[in-house]
Parts: sequence; structure tokens; C-alpha cells
Amino acid sequence: MKTQQPTPLENEYWRQVKRITWRLLAVWIALILSVVLFIPQLGITVYGVPLTYWVISSVLLLSFLGLVACYAWRMDRLELKFKRAVENNRNHPGDTNEKQHRRGGKTPH
Repeated sequence: MKTQQPTPLENEYWRQVKRITWRLLAVWIALILSVVLFIPQLGITVYGVPLTYWVISSVLLLSFLGLVACYAWRMDRLELKFKRAVENNRNHPGDTNEKQHRRGGKTPH
């Protein structure tokens, strides 16, 4: 079975997707580790419950939702950017052979 090689545009798209994903994952891991490692050392209780519980149940949940929203927003911008790049690489106005353009093929005249 013959597989087609991705175009440089596709390679760049996936490189940026991975970069966004790894950065947001690093932020999420840093938030979790800071709560688990540093807040229990403070020894603060709120209404008889350790502060760690309150932070995990509210702050980390809201930060996770914020990271998901950030990921969605950044991916929308990235996809719009690459959609424009694909459209600008078309050879003929009105050409709708999108699959062939994504693979870097030439259109027949």
C-alpha cells in the first residue's frame, strides 16, 4: 500500500498543533504539582477543611476549563491561518480540488 507524503504545509500545521498541546499540558501539570506539593505545607484550613481541597475542587477545575477554552481558541486561529494558506496556494480561481492541493499535487489545465 502506497502512502502519500505530507506536504510542508501539513508538517508545519502538525508541528504547531503539538507545540500548543505540549505547552498547555505543561501549564496543567505545573498547576497540579503546585497544589499537591506546596499548598499542604501551608497548613491552612477553611471551615475545618484543608485549603488543598478547596483549591483542587474550585481553582483547578476552573483553570482546566480555562485551558480547554484557550486550546479551542488557539486551534480556531491556527486552522483559519492554514485554511487561508491552502486557499492562497491554489493555482486557479474557483478551483475546488482541495484534496489534491493539500497533498501538493498539480491541477490539470
